[in-house]
Amino acid sequence: MKGKNKHAQNKEKITLYPGMAGMTRDIVTRLKAEGARLLSLDIMLTQKCNFRCNYCYAEGSPEKKNELLMKEVKQIVEEALELGVRIVNMQGGEPLIWHPADWDGKAGEAYFHIVEHIRNRFQDENKPLDLVSFTDVALITRQKAKILAGLNMALCCKLDSLDPKIQDSLLGVPGGLSKMMQGYEHLISVGYGNKDMPPLSTNTVVTTVNYDGIEDVFRWSRSRGFRPFVIPVHVHGRAQSNSDIMLSGQKTKSTLSPLDIKKLFEKLAKIDREEFNIIWEPKTPWIENKACSRHLGGVHIRADGIVVPCSEAPDFWALGDIRKQSLKEIISSPKVEKFRQIYSNLHEDSKCSPKRCEMAAQFKCYGCRTRAYDDSAFDKKGTYDVKRLDPQAFFAGDPACWL
Repeated sequence: MKGKNKHAQNKEKITLYPGMAGMTRDIVTRLKAEGARLLSLDIMLTQKCNFRCNYCYAEGSPEKKNELLMKEVKQIVEEALELGVRIVNMQGGEPLIWHPADWDGKAGEAYFHIVEHIRNRFQDENKPLDLVSFTDVALITRQKAKILAGLNMALCCKLDSLDPKIQDSLLGVPGGLSKMMQGYEHLISVGYGNKDMPPLSTNTVVTTVNYDGIEDVFRWSRSRGFRPFVIPVHVHGRAQSNSDIMLSGQKTKSTLSPLDIKKLFEKLAKIDREEFNIIWEPKTPWIENKACSRHLGGVHIRADGIVVPCSEAPDFWALGDIRKQSLKEIISSPKVEKFRQIYSNLHEDSKCSPKRCEMAAQFKCYGCRTRAYDDSAFDKKGTYDVKRLDPQAFFAGDPACWL
Protein backbone atom coordinates (compact mmCIF):
# COMPACT_ATOMS: atom_id res chain seq x y z
CA MET A 1 0.00 0.00 0.00
CA LYS A 2 1.31 3.43 -0.90
CA GLY A 3 0.04 6.94 -0.40
CA LYS A 4 -0.12 9.37 -3.32
CA ASN A 5 2.79 11.49 -2.05
CA LYS A 6 5.96 10.03 -0.63
CA HIS A 7 6.87 12.99 1.54
CA ALA A 8 4.76 14.34 4.38
CA GLN A 9 3.83 18.02 4.42
CA ASN A 10 3.78 19.58 7.84
CA LYS A 11 2.46 22.88 6.51
CA GLU A 12 1.99 24.51 9.90
CA LYS A 13 5.36 23.31 11.28
CA ILE A 14 3.53 21.60 14.14
CA THR A 15 5.52 19.44 16.53
CA LEU A 16 3.57 16.21 16.31
CA TYR A 17 3.64 15.28 19.94
CA PRO A 18 0.31 14.01 21.27
CA GLY A 19 -2.38 16.48 22.27
CA MET A 20 -1.87 19.12 19.55
CA ALA A 21 1.42 19.96 21.27
CA GLY A 22 3.28 22.38 19.06
CA MET A 23 0.10 23.88 17.58
CA THR A 24 0.61 27.26 19.16
CA ARG A 25 -2.11 29.77 19.99
CA ASP A 26 -1.30 31.93 16.95
CA ILE A 27 -1.71 28.94 14.63
CA VAL A 28 -5.01 28.01 16.29
CA THR A 29 -6.31 31.59 16.01
CA ARG A 30 -5.34 31.85 12.36
CA LEU A 31 -6.83 28.49 11.37
CA LYS A 32 -10.11 29.35 13.10
CA ALA A 33 -10.14 32.71 11.30
CA GLU A 34 -9.75 30.75 8.05
CA GLY A 35 -12.92 28.84 8.90
CA ALA A 36 -11.65 25.68 10.58
CA ARG A 37 -14.17 24.54 13.19
CA LEU A 38 -12.19 21.53 14.41
CA LEU A 39 -8.39 21.36 14.25
CA SER A 40 -7.39 18.06 15.80
CA LEU A 41 -9.15 14.70 15.83
CA ASP A 42 -8.22 11.56 17.80
CA ILE A 43 -9.82 8.34 16.61
CA MET A 44 -9.62 5.41 19.02
CA LEU A 45 -10.10 2.61 16.52
CA THR A 46 -10.18 -0.14 19.14
CA GLN A 47 -9.87 -0.73 22.85
CA LYS A 48 -8.25 -4.10 22.16
CA CYS A 49 -4.52 -4.28 22.86
CA ASN A 50 -1.73 -6.85 22.93
CA PHE A 51 -0.56 -5.42 26.28
CA ARG A 52 -2.40 -4.60 29.51
CA CYS A 53 -0.35 -1.70 30.89
CA ASN A 54 -0.95 -0.98 34.54
CA TYR A 55 -1.33 2.75 33.83
CA CYS A 56 -3.52 2.51 30.69
CA TYR A 57 -6.15 5.26 30.55
CA ALA A 58 -8.24 3.15 28.11
CA GLU A 59 -7.81 -0.04 30.14
CA GLY A 60 -6.78 -1.73 26.89
CA SER A 61 -6.17 -5.49 26.81
CA PRO A 62 -6.63 -8.50 24.49
CA GLU A 63 -10.08 -9.14 25.98
CA LYS A 64 -11.64 -5.75 25.17
CA LYS A 65 -14.42 -5.65 22.57
CA ASN A 66 -15.12 -1.97 21.82
CA GLU A 67 -14.23 -1.05 18.23
CA LEU A 68 -15.37 1.49 15.70
CA LEU A 69 -16.72 0.13 12.40
CA MET A 70 -14.90 0.88 9.13
CA LYS A 71 -17.95 2.72 7.80
CA GLU A 72 -18.08 4.82 10.98
CA VAL A 73 -14.46 5.90 10.65
CA LYS A 74 -14.90 6.76 6.96
CA GLN A 75 -17.91 8.91 7.82
CA ILE A 76 -15.89 10.62 10.54
CA VAL A 77 -13.19 11.38 7.97
CA GLU A 78 -15.67 12.98 5.57
CA GLU A 79 -16.98 15.23 8.31
CA ALA A 80 -13.44 16.02 9.48
CA LEU A 81 -12.68 17.33 5.99
CA GLU A 82 -15.66 19.68 6.13
CA LEU A 83 -14.80 20.84 9.64
CA GLY A 84 -11.24 21.87 8.73
CA VAL A 85 -9.30 19.22 10.67
CA ARG A 86 -5.50 19.50 10.25
CA ILE A 87 -4.27 16.73 12.57
CA VAL A 88 -5.67 13.19 12.66
CA ASN A 89 -4.34 10.95 15.43
CA MET A 90 -4.99 7.20 15.24
CA GLN A 91 -5.17 5.54 18.66
CA GLY A 92 -6.11 2.41 20.59
CA GLY A 93 -5.71 0.07 22.44
CA GLU A 94 -3.26 -0.93 19.78
CA PRO A 95 -4.56 0.40 16.45
CA LEU A 96 -2.54 -2.12 14.42
CA ILE A 97 -4.80 -4.97 15.61
CA TRP A 98 -8.06 -3.17 14.73
CA HIS A 99 -10.39 -5.59 12.92
CA PRO A 100 -13.90 -4.06 12.69
CA ALA A 101 -16.92 -6.26 12.16
CA ASP A 102 -17.56 -4.80 8.69
CA TRP A 103 -14.00 -5.44 7.45
CA ASP A 104 -13.74 -8.50 5.20
CA GLY A 105 -10.05 -8.11 4.39
CA LYS A 106 -7.07 -9.83 5.98
CA ALA A 107 -6.38 -9.55 9.69
CA GLY A 108 -4.09 -6.63 10.46
CA GLU A 109 -4.83 -4.76 7.22
CA ALA A 110 -7.86 -2.69 8.25
CA TYR A 111 -5.57 -0.14 9.90
CA PHE A 112 -3.46 0.37 6.80
CA HIS A 113 -6.57 0.59 4.64
CA ILE A 114 -8.07 3.40 6.71
CA VAL A 115 -4.78 5.28 6.96
CA GLU A 116 -4.38 5.19 3.18
CA HIS A 117 -8.02 6.22 2.81
CA ILE A 118 -7.54 9.22 5.11
CA ARG A 119 -4.37 10.32 3.36
CA ASN A 120 -5.95 10.02 -0.08
CA ARG A 121 -9.23 11.75 0.85
CA PHE A 122 -7.36 14.80 2.17
CA GLN A 123 -5.20 14.87 -0.94
CA ASP A 124 -8.28 14.52 -3.18
CA GLU A 125 -9.73 17.63 -1.51
CA ASN A 126 -6.35 19.42 -1.57
CA LYS A 127 -6.47 19.78 2.20
CA PRO A 128 -3.30 19.80 4.35
CA LEU A 129 -3.02 16.96 6.85
CA ASP A 130 -0.64 15.91 9.59
CA LEU A 131 -1.27 12.24 10.29
CA VAL A 132 0.07 10.60 13.45
CA SER A 133 -0.54 7.26 15.14
CA PHE A 134 0.10 5.82 18.57
CA THR A 135 1.54 2.30 18.71
CA ASP A 136 3.25 0.10 21.28
CA VAL A 137 5.71 -0.89 18.49
CA ALA A 138 5.70 -4.59 19.42
CA LEU A 139 3.67 -5.65 16.37
CA ILE A 140 5.68 -3.72 13.78
CA THR A 141 7.48 -5.98 11.32
CA ARG A 142 9.86 -4.69 8.65
CA GLN A 143 7.05 -4.90 6.09
CA LYS A 144 4.69 -2.89 8.30
CA ALA A 145 7.46 -0.34 8.92
CA LYS A 146 7.89 0.09 5.15
CA ILE A 147 4.14 0.61 4.70
CA LEU A 148 4.03 3.20 7.52
CA ALA A 149 6.94 5.08 5.97
CA GLY A 150 5.26 4.98 2.55
CA LEU A 151 2.08 6.41 4.06
CA ASN A 152 4.02 9.29 5.67
CA MET A 153 2.80 8.24 9.10
CA ALA A 154 4.21 10.17 12.04
CA LEU A 155 4.41 7.87 15.05
CA CYS A 156 4.15 8.15 18.81
CA CYS A 157 5.68 4.97 20.19
CA LYS A 158 5.65 3.49 23.67
CA LEU A 159 8.92 3.28 25.60
CA ASP A 160 8.93 3.63 29.39
CA SER A 161 12.16 1.88 30.33
CA LEU A 162 15.19 0.18 28.79
CA ASP A 163 15.19 -2.31 31.67
CA PRO A 164 13.25 -5.44 30.57
CA LYS A 165 12.09 -6.22 34.08
CA ILE A 166 10.70 -2.73 34.66
CA GLN A 167 9.18 -2.29 31.21
CA ASP A 168 7.54 -5.71 31.22
CA SER A 169 6.09 -5.10 34.68
CA LEU A 170 4.47 -1.89 33.42
CA LEU A 171 3.21 -3.64 30.29
CA GLY A 172 1.74 -6.52 32.24
CA VAL A 173 3.18 -8.95 29.68
CA PRO A 174 6.51 -10.85 29.89
CA GLY A 175 8.90 -10.35 27.00
CA GLY A 176 7.20 -7.12 25.92
CA LEU A 177 10.31 -4.92 25.76
CA SER A 178 12.13 -7.42 23.55
CA LYS A 179 9.28 -7.31 21.02
CA MET A 180 9.14 -3.51 21.21
CA MET A 181 12.87 -3.21 20.50
CA GLN A 182 12.51 -5.44 17.46
CA GLY A 183 9.78 -3.09 16.24
CA TYR A 184 12.03 -0.08 16.78
CA GLU A 185 14.82 -1.75 14.79
CA HIS A 186 12.43 -2.26 11.87
CA LEU A 187 11.37 1.40 12.00
CA ILE A 188 14.99 2.54 12.10
CA SER A 189 15.85 0.25 9.17
CA VAL A 190 13.34 2.03 6.91
CA GLY A 191 14.59 5.49 7.89
CA TYR A 192 12.60 6.66 10.90
CA GLY A 193 14.72 9.11 12.86
CA ASN A 194 16.17 10.74 9.73
CA LYS A 195 15.36 14.39 9.06
CA ASP A 196 13.53 13.72 5.80
CA MET A 197 11.19 11.19 7.44
CA PRO A 198 7.91 11.77 9.30
CA PRO A 199 8.63 12.45 12.99
CA LEU A 200 8.72 9.66 15.56
CA SER A 201 8.12 10.44 19.22
CA THR A 202 8.79 8.07 22.09
CA ASN A 203 6.03 8.28 24.69
CA THR A 204 7.34 7.72 28.21
CA VAL A 205 5.05 7.71 31.24
CA VAL A 206 6.55 8.69 34.59
CA THR A 207 5.87 6.43 37.56
CA THR A 208 7.89 5.65 40.67
CA VAL A 209 8.79 2.32 39.07
CA ASN A 210 10.67 3.73 36.06
CA TYR A 211 11.52 7.24 37.35
CA ASP A 212 15.28 6.62 37.74
CA GLY A 213 15.66 5.25 34.22
CA ILE A 214 13.86 7.95 32.25
CA GLU A 215 17.10 9.82 31.51
CA ASP A 216 18.39 6.71 29.72
CA VAL A 217 15.24 6.48 27.60
CA PHE A 218 15.54 10.19 26.82
CA ARG A 219 19.14 9.85 25.60
CA TRP A 220 18.28 6.71 23.63
CA SER A 221 15.51 8.60 21.83
CA ARG A 222 17.46 11.76 21.07
CA SER A 223 20.49 9.82 19.82
CA ARG A 224 18.29 8.09 17.21
CA GLY A 225 16.63 11.24 15.97
CA PHE A 226 13.40 10.56 17.85
CA ARG A 227 11.48 13.17 19.84
CA PRO A 228 11.14 12.11 23.48
CA PHE A 229 7.77 12.91 25.00
CA VAL A 230 7.74 12.43 28.79
CA ILE A 231 4.37 12.50 30.48
CA PRO A 232 3.80 12.42 34.27
CA VAL A 233 1.09 9.78 34.28
CA HIS A 234 -1.95 10.30 36.46
CA VAL A 235 -4.48 8.10 38.15
CA HIS A 236 -6.89 7.29 35.34
CA GLY A 237 -8.31 4.04 33.99
CA ARG A 238 -6.29 1.04 35.10
CA ALA A 239 -3.92 3.35 36.99
CA GLN A 240 -6.64 3.70 39.64
CA SER A 241 -5.61 0.27 40.87
CA ASN A 242 -1.98 1.40 41.01
CA SER A 243 -2.36 4.87 42.49
CA ASP A 244 0.55 4.35 44.86
CA ILE A 245 3.13 4.54 42.02
CA MET A 246 1.55 7.42 40.11
CA LEU A 247 1.46 11.22 40.38
CA SER A 248 -0.23 13.09 43.22
CA GLY A 249 -0.35 16.78 43.98
CA GLN A 250 -0.82 15.86 47.64
CA LYS A 251 2.12 14.97 49.84
CA THR A 252 2.49 11.20 50.14
CA LYS A 253 5.23 8.72 50.94
CA SER A 254 4.96 6.65 47.78
CA THR A 255 3.59 8.72 44.89
CA LEU A 256 5.42 11.19 42.66
CA SER A 257 5.21 14.84 43.65
CA PRO A 258 5.47 18.04 41.56
CA LEU A 259 9.00 18.52 42.90
CA ASP A 260 9.95 15.06 41.63
CA ILE A 261 8.71 16.15 38.20
CA LYS A 262 10.65 19.42 38.44
CA LYS A 263 13.91 17.61 39.25
CA LEU A 264 13.38 15.20 36.38
CA PHE A 265 12.64 17.89 33.80
CA GLU A 266 15.65 19.92 34.94
CA LYS A 267 17.82 16.84 34.32
CA LEU A 268 16.27 16.29 30.90
CA ALA A 269 16.76 19.94 29.91
CA LYS A 270 20.42 19.64 30.98
CA ILE A 271 20.89 16.52 28.84
CA ASP A 272 19.40 18.36 25.86
CA ARG A 273 21.56 21.43 26.45
CA GLU A 274 24.88 19.68 27.07
CA GLU A 275 24.60 16.63 24.82
CA PHE A 276 22.30 17.61 21.95
CA ASN A 277 22.50 21.43 21.79
CA ILE A 278 18.76 21.71 22.26
CA ILE A 279 18.10 24.69 24.53
CA TRP A 280 15.00 25.04 26.66
CA GLU A 281 14.25 26.06 30.23
CA PRO A 282 11.82 23.75 32.06
CA LYS A 283 8.90 26.02 32.90
CA THR A 284 6.13 23.43 32.47
CA PRO A 285 5.83 19.64 32.90
CA TRP A 286 6.16 19.23 29.11
CA ILE A 287 9.34 18.55 27.13
CA GLU A 288 10.57 21.78 25.51
CA ASN A 289 7.47 23.36 27.09
CA LYS A 290 5.39 21.94 24.20
CA ALA A 291 2.18 22.00 26.20
CA CYS A 292 -1.14 20.45 25.21
CA SER A 293 -3.50 22.81 23.38
CA ARG A 294 -6.20 20.28 22.62
CA HIS A 295 -8.95 22.20 24.38
CA LEU A 296 -8.64 25.02 21.84
CA GLY A 297 -9.93 22.91 19.00
CA GLY A 298 -9.57 19.13 19.33
CA VAL A 299 -11.72 16.16 20.31
CA HIS A 300 -11.22 12.45 20.97
CA ILE A 301 -13.62 9.80 19.65
CA ARG A 302 -13.57 6.68 21.80
CA ALA A 303 -13.98 3.14 20.48
CA ASP A 304 -17.55 3.14 21.82
CA GLY A 305 -18.45 6.25 19.80
CA ILE A 306 -18.43 8.73 22.70
CA VAL A 307 -16.82 12.09 21.90
CA VAL A 308 -14.81 13.69 24.70
CA PRO A 309 -12.55 16.78 24.85
CA CYS A 310 -9.43 14.61 25.23
CA SER A 311 -8.55 10.94 25.56
CA GLU A 312 -8.77 10.85 29.34
CA ALA A 313 -11.64 13.24 29.99
CA PRO A 314 -14.33 11.81 32.33
CA ASP A 315 -17.77 10.83 31.04
CA PHE A 316 -19.17 13.87 32.85
CA TRP A 317 -17.60 16.08 30.16
CA ALA A 318 -18.66 13.91 27.20
CA LEU A 319 -19.70 16.08 24.25
CA GLY A 320 -21.80 13.59 22.29
CA ASP A 321 -22.05 10.16 20.64
CA ILE A 322 -21.31 9.63 16.93
CA ARG A 323 -23.72 6.67 16.96
CA LYS A 324 -26.54 9.06 17.83
CA GLN A 325 -25.41 12.31 16.18
CA SER A 326 -23.08 13.34 13.38
CA LEU A 327 -19.67 14.72 14.32
CA LYS A 328 -20.65 18.02 12.71
CA GLU A 329 -23.73 18.25 14.93
CA ILE A 330 -21.65 17.58 18.02
CA ILE A 331 -18.97 20.15 17.16
CA SER A 332 -21.62 22.75 16.36
CA SER A 333 -23.49 22.23 19.63
CA PRO A 334 -23.62 24.97 22.29
CA LYS A 335 -22.15 22.44 24.75
CA VAL A 336 -18.84 22.38 22.89
CA GLU A 337 -18.59 26.16 22.67
CA LYS A 338 -19.48 26.52 26.35
CA PHE A 339 -16.85 23.94 27.28
CA ARG A 340 -14.13 25.75 25.33
CA GLN A 341 -15.01 29.06 26.96
CA ILE A 342 -14.88 27.55 30.45
CA TYR A 343 -11.63 25.76 29.61
CA SER A 344 -9.90 28.92 28.45
CA ASN A 345 -10.76 30.80 31.63
CA LEU A 346 -9.89 28.13 34.24
CA HIS A 347 -10.43 28.71 37.93
CA GLU A 348 -9.07 32.05 39.07
CA ASP A 349 -7.57 30.47 42.18
CA SER A 350 -5.88 27.72 40.14
CA LYS A 351 -2.13 27.77 39.66
CA CYS A 352 -2.92 27.30 35.96
CA SER A 353 -4.91 30.54 35.80
CA PRO A 354 -3.42 33.20 33.48
CA LYS A 355 -3.50 35.52 36.49
CA ARG A 356 -1.05 33.30 38.36
CA CYS A 357 1.08 31.69 35.65
CA GLU A 358 3.19 33.54 33.10
CA MET A 359 3.05 30.59 30.69
CA ALA A 360 -0.75 30.61 30.78
CA ALA A 361 -0.80 34.40 30.43
CA GLN A 362 1.29 34.02 27.26
CA PHE A 363 -1.09 31.32 25.95
CA LYS A 364 1.73 28.78 26.06
CA CYS A 365 0.34 26.35 28.65
CA TYR A 366 -2.96 25.43 30.27
CA GLY A 367 -1.65 22.45 32.21
CA CYS A 368 -3.31 19.05 31.86
CA ARG A 369 -7.00 19.00 32.64
CA THR A 370 -7.31 15.27 33.21
CA ARG A 371 -4.39 15.31 35.64
CA ALA A 372 -6.25 18.00 37.58
CA TYR A 373 -9.47 15.97 37.58
CA ASP A 374 -7.79 12.71 38.58
CA ASP A 375 -5.88 14.39 41.39
CA SER A 376 -9.14 15.39 43.09
CA ALA A 377 -9.50 11.79 44.31
CA PHE A 378 -6.53 12.20 46.66
CA ASP A 379 -7.30 13.50 50.15
CA LYS A 380 -4.88 15.72 52.10
CA LYS A 381 -3.08 12.64 53.42
CA GLY A 382 -2.47 11.33 49.93
CA THR A 383 -5.02 8.50 50.10
CA TYR A 384 -6.75 7.83 46.78
CA ASP A 385 -10.52 7.36 46.77
CA VAL A 386 -12.40 7.26 43.46
CA LYS A 387 -15.53 8.53 45.22
CA ARG A 388 -13.79 11.88 45.74
CA LEU A 389 -13.42 12.57 41.98
CA ASP A 390 -14.81 16.02 41.26
CA PRO A 391 -15.76 16.93 37.64
CA GLN A 392 -15.26 20.61 38.45
CA ALA A 393 -11.63 19.86 39.29
CA PHE A 394 -11.17 19.43 35.53
CA PHE A 395 -10.44 23.16 35.49
CA ALA A 396 -8.14 23.19 38.53
CA GLY A 397 -4.35 23.37 38.63
CA ASP A 398 -2.14 20.71 37.04
CA PRO A 399 -0.70 18.56 39.87
CA ALA A 400 2.42 17.84 37.83
CA CYS A 401 3.39 21.52 37.75
CA TRP A 402 5.85 22.72 40.38
CA LEU A 403 5.02 26.42 40.11
